Amino acid sequence: MTSPTTPARRTAIAAVAAGVCAAALAGTGLGTAPAANATCASIFGIGNGGGCTSSIFGAAIAIGDGATANADGLFGAAIALGTNSAAQTGDAFTFATAFGDAATASATGLFGIATQVGSNGSATTQGSGTLGNLGLNIALNLGSADDISNNTVTAAGIGNLAANLFGRASSAGSHAVNSQGTLDIALNVGGDNNTVFSGTGFLNRSINIFGSGNTVRGEGGLGNSARNFFGNGNTATTDVGNANTATILLGSDNTVTLTSGAGNIGTSLLGNINTVTVTGGTLGGARNWLGSDNLVVTVGGLQNTASNFGGSGNALGATGSNSNNAVNILGRQNILTSGGVGANGNLALTLGGTNNAVTGGAASGIRTAGFGIFGSGNTVTAGPGPFALAGSIFQTDQTVTQVGTGIAINQNRIGGAAALRTSRAAARTAPSTPARKSAAARTTTK
Repeated sequence: MTSPTTPARRTAIAAVAAGVCAAALAGTGLGTAPAANATCASIFGIGNGGGCTSSIFGAAIAIGDGATANADGLFGAAIALGTNSAAQTGDAFTFATAFGDAATASATGLFGIATQVGSNGSATTQGSGTLGNLGLNIALNLGSADDISNNTVTAAGIGNLAANLFGRASSAGSHAVNSQGTLDIALNVGGDNNTVFSGTGFLNRSINIFGSGNTVRGEGGLGNSARNFFGNGNTATTDVGNANTATILLGSDNTVTLTSGAGNIGTSLLGNINTVTVTGGTLGGARNWLGSDNLVVTVGGLQNTASNFGGSGNALGATGSNSNNAVNILGRQNILTSGGVGANGNLALTLGGTNNAVTGGAASGIRTAGFGIFGSGNTVTAGPGPFALAGSIFQTDQTVTQVGTGIAINQNRIGGAAALRTSRAAARTAPSTPARKSAAARTTTK
């Protein structure tokens, strides 16, 4: 091979030298500058700047473009990891960690712990460290959101826990998990679009597990509890009062509501599209088991209960004063009404059967019972009593009524005001199922 000429060699050397000079100039800032280092740290007040600050007994570390960490309290630690992540502490013995892009964690109050793991989410504890607002709260959020306005967890008050585990926010306002009273718990495990809130009371519990689109709330008072397990589109709510419980288990599209009073229990178990309502009063309970499309209601009074076991499409109401009960077992499309204002100790019961209307001591009824067993299209009315018993057994389209003290079962009567047994076909046209449901709605409204 012929060696290159001396001029050619000099040209090549000059080109290499030019490249080296250009690289050197770039390294000194005369060329394109490299990306900025976004990592910062401040410990015991040393190294403040670049997005990190700390108190004399604090530590702050931030890693990521635009990440900030501020440990402003006494013996506090703040750690942020991710683009535009932020962690902040205040007051004494607080710890805040934010892991994920645009993740935020803020811990204030005495012994506050706030942890956010996932993008666009936030975890916050609140408290002033004063005697009436110490803190001692824990806020934990494990999950990401599509938007920074979503997926928020807040624990405020004294000794509260607010946690969201693995639930993914998918719409505005979802995963607003709050616990703001004293020794309260607000917990969401899995599921989307949930609002879990335990109010400003004492020992309240608001819990949702594996459901989606649910609203679970616990208001003021003592020991209020609202729970949903495994269901979808459910709402479980308690209100002011003591030891109230609203529970949904394995159902979907259910609404369980408790309002005021003490010791009220509203439960829907294993059913679908149920409405269970307890309004006012003390120690009242409304329950549904295994059924679907049911309406179960108690309104006011003391120890009133409306219960459905199996069956579907039933409307049950136990209203008014004390110890009124409405119970359906395995029946369908039945309307049961027990009690009313000034009514005490009344019962409406159906066992099997379809499209029956059973009333036990409506207004001012005392110690009455109406029942229907394995029939269809019957109307049974007992009361106002006292001690009135009316029932139908294996009947179709019959009307049985007992007004005063006595017993009326089918065509048999013992004592009391006249009991009636007439053919409904002759007396009146049987109401359709929608008409019965409308009647149930009007009864519920009252």
